Amino acid sequence: MNVFICVDDNNGMLFNGRRQSRDEAVVKDILEFAGNDNIWMSSYSSKLFLANPDRILIEDNLLKDTLKYGYCFLENVPLKSYQDRIDNLIVYSWNRAYPADTYLDVDLITDWETIDTKEFGGKSHEKITRKIYR
Repeated sequence: MNVFICVDDNNGMLFNGRRQSRDEAVVKDILEFAGNDNIWMSSYSSKLFLANPDRILIEDNLLKDTLKYGYCFLENVPLKSYQDRIDNLIVYSWNRAYPADTYLDVDLITDWETIDTKEFGGKSHEKITRKIYR
């Protein structure tokens, strides 16, 4: 399984149950990266992809039921207990620190190897970094 996530500079993911930020350029990059494949996500995350409903598959118990193959976009799910089932983590960062109370629970530096990095501009963020970890 290939998992897309978004984090800030401190690996924060959510604040008070809500995503820290979003950018249309990240959604576009996710769709391009996945090619013709569908992307699994929760109903919470599906709101970001309203313009492409034919590309998304909604499942609110994603890791338990669907982490077998393909692509998955996660925002509000701990990954540590499932990391042995993840082939690649595609991590988008905003290059900013936001208030957060939910953090990425895997150690990208110790447990994962960076295999690719790409930087691009977004609509609301001047610089977005995508790193692929294996």
